[in-house]
Amino acid sequence: MKALIVDDEPLARAYLRQLLEEQGVTVLGEAASATEALQRNEDLQPEILFLDIQMPGLTGLQLAAALRQSCPQVLIVFVTGYSEHALAAFEHAALDYLVKPVASTRLAHTLERARERLATQAPMVAIELPVTPLKRLPIRQDYSVLLPRVEEIRSAVAQEKRVVVHLADGEYKTYYTLGQLERLLPTELFLRVHDSCLVNLEAVEELLYLGSHSYGVRLRGGQQLPVSRTRFAALQEKLGVTPR
Repeated sequence: MKALIVDDEPLARAYLRQLLEEQGVTVLGEAASATEALQRNEDLQPEILFLDIQMPGLTGLQLAAALRQSCPQVLIVFVTGYSEHALAAFEHAALDYLVKPVASTRLAHTLERARERLATQAPMVAIELPVTPLKRLPIRQDYSVLLPRVEEIRSAVAQEKRVVVHLADGEYKTYYTLGQLERLLPTELFLRVHDSCLVNLEAVEELLYLGSHSYGVRLRGGQQLPVSRTRFAALQEKLGVTPR
C-alpha cells in the first residue's frame, strides 16, 4: 500500500510515518499543506492519503472535496485532534477518521479496511458536495504561505508544468493545476478562456479579434492572453458583450 501524509506539524508527520512503515505501508512522501498535497498527489499517485483537517490556508476538508473531483479512487483517512469534524469527514467519503495521538492497534484496523478496499477495487461512494469557493488562495513560498484575496488574482496560466498566478505585484508559481483552480475559485468571477489559462472577469479590459478566427484578451496591467474559439462566446456572454 502506498501512502501520502499531509499535516502541517513535522512531528505529527514523523510519528505517523513510523507507525505506517512499521505496519508495512510504503510512505511515498509528505506534504505540509493542502496546496502542496495537491501537487504531490498528482506526482506520486498514492493509493491512500492520511490527511489532517486543521491546516493553514486550504483545510483538509476542502482538499478532500477537490480530490473527490480530480481522483475519486484515492482512499482518504482523516487524522486530526478534533473529533467534532467526524461527520463532515464521512460526508467526504472518508475511509476512516483517526483521532490523535493515533494508536497502533487502531491504525492496524484502518489499514486492514484499506487493503480490503484496494484488493476488491470497490469504488468509493462519494456524496456529491460542491467545493466551497475560496476567499483567499494559499500560495506556498519557500518559508511562508502567501494568502491573496481571490479578487486580487488577475489570471492563472499554465507554464512549463506549473501554474503561475498573476497578481498586481507580480507572478507566483503554484502547485495547483488549472483544473483544481477552476473548481476552487468562484465561478461567477473566474472563467477558463483557454486550455492554458484562467482569467478574472473583473480584470478584463479589452477583447481582441486577431483575425482568422483567433481571439485574445487584455487584462488590467497589460497582460495579454489567448482565448480559444470554442470559449470566446462564453466569455462574451459573461461580460455582457453582444457578439459581433
